[in-house]
Amino acid sequence: ITQLTTGHVALNTYLHRIGKVESPLCEKCDTHSPETVDHFLLRCTAFLQHRKLLLAQCAPRRQHLSLRRILSNAKNLAALATYVNATNRLRQTLGFIPQ
Repeated sequence: ITQLTTGHVALNTYLHRIGKVESPLCEKCDTHSPETVDHFLLRCTAFLQHRKLLLAQCAPRRQHLSLRRILSNAKNLAALATYVNATNRLRQTLGFIPQ
């Protein structure tokens, strides 16, 4: 959670900043967007189905789902772990996140 909150997580924007990858852009979708935490959790089209479940758990009354809402509410941590695990995007660096 700390890595997602600070942005120091193995997504391309951070990896590009520290010289580990050539491009900060998301390789999972065709939006040509920087792969930030916000993009990964809220916008990447590759993870739309997983995001629907995250939205249902974190904003059940169709409230606006924001990065702040997800990361600042302890009740959302299990849903966040489920999303991160389901996408497999961070599995190589974070492993399986227990819920």
